Amino acid sequence: MGGEATPKPKFWISRLAVLVIMASWVYAGVSKIRSIDKFLGVIEQHGVIPVEYRLLGMVLPMVELLLALLMVFVLGSELRKAFGRTVLVMSAGLVVFFIVYLSMVPDAVLQTSGCGCWGKNGTPIPIASGMENSVRVGSMITTGTLLVLHAIALAGPVVTMRRMKEKRD
Repeated sequence: MGGEATPKPKFWISRLAVLVIMASWVYAGVSKIRSIDKFLGVIEQHGVIPVEYRLLGMVLPMVELLLALLMVFVLGSELRKAFGRTVLVMSAGLVVFFIVYLSMVPDAVLQTSGCGCWGKNGTPIPIASGMENSVRVGSMITTGTLLVLHAIALAGPVVTMRRMKEKRD
């Protein structure tokens, strides 16, 4: 019994969560870059960030793509390591920033301009036309789902390793 090798865990569910997060960062970053002027116009319409800080809107797609690139390493061997956890926490932090940002945009403005989450396409999930706060609801569903995926990616290896340790003991 003592000589049996324990198989290395693969963390499939956590890796799948990271893959979805990575894909969402790629899609968001590329969408914004392809229509950067429209995206910057949406940010301007929101009225949350002063026009002097327009550069932040131009840097955001690059940050999203950088996070997606870093997620490649997290998918690989870094899922349980400090680097992987740091990348996931930074990514979740950016999602929380988006939640806070969108909560500061007036409902009427958000309904007409969209959230800008996916570049020119506005809201990621149009719930129903004519539904009050459709854009806000869709954006919050998307960001909430992303936060759940981050939690799965962060907690999965911890739970799996704890279960493996319990089986050994």
